[in-house]
Amino acid sequence: MRIGSASTTALVRRIPHLSSRQAPLQPPCNRAFAYRRCLADSTSKPQRACPSCQAHLPVTTTPCSECQKLLPFPSGLSHHSILGERAPFPLPATPFSAVSADLSCVSLSLSSLGLSEPILADSSSSITFDIPAELSTIPSHGYVLDVREARNKMLHRQRELHPDKFASEGEVIVQLARDLSGRVNEAYSVLADPLKRADYILSVHSSATEESDSLDDPMLLAEIMEAREDLENAETKDEVDRLGEENQERIESTIAQITEAFSQQPPDIVGAKGLAVQLRYWRGLEDAIRDWEPGKSQVMIH
Repeated sequence: MRIGSASTTALVRRIPHLSSRQAPLQPPCNRAFAYRRCLADSTSKPQRACPSCQAHLPVTTTPCSECQKLLPFPSGLSHHSILGERAPFPLPATPFSAVSADLSCVSLSLSSLGLSEPILADSSSSITFDIPAELSTIPSHGYVLDVREARNKMLHRQRELHPDKFASEGEVIVQLARDLSGRVNEAYSVLADPLKRADYILSVHSSATEESDSLDDPMLLAEIMEAREDLENAETKDEVDRLGEENQERIESTIAQITEAFSQQPPDIVGAKGLAVQLRYWRGLEDAIRDWEPGKSQVMIH
């Protein structure tokens, strides 16, 4: 069964998924987004004092740019903040319509990897970040992402945080470097994968997918079953390659639809979740196609 109608192709072309070879998409042109970016550009970055040399640093900086001492990250940072894939926008956890244009009342307490800042949820002494508000300041609420640039930033941070650089500082600092490096790796691992990235954004909105989630659309279920049967009955590599091309079209179409769902204001979380479950099925078929061998029984995992 071949999926790839003119309407599907147009949808994919209209909102392409960003691969390592593609340029970043431009932010959507709407008043709310432009207003948030305007406020972001008018707000200075908050600072903190390095506990070692007392230098005033952006709270996102580690190690210290003056004395090179390693500083820990606050807990609760978004993956987007860790990789610096969003524009600075420090606002409290207030609905957009209720935000005052007077920034003198804005509570600032932000942190990341020296690349961007999260949003403080409130003015209490406990550090809590408003990740949904943070993601609302970037295209598609964080789903559109330049994977190549994210990788470059990850590699840059890994060089800065490599444990060998801090070997003379003792085991405690070396372990801190390992922990920070691990957080950078985790952020990149999630954001670089379209399915993991979708599920992460859904989890930010308290709507993460579960392994037990299933599809309710009978036509889609029938399409998936037919695609599985086609793979089971395939006898040659050429047949499997054709099935792989068809499935790649399904994957790209689903990613484009997820992008559209997250591009809504507010994001269509229910729609995005259903599409993420659908993408998981197609990715399971993709894995089975990759592992195909003549005469080998195919086990579909989703």
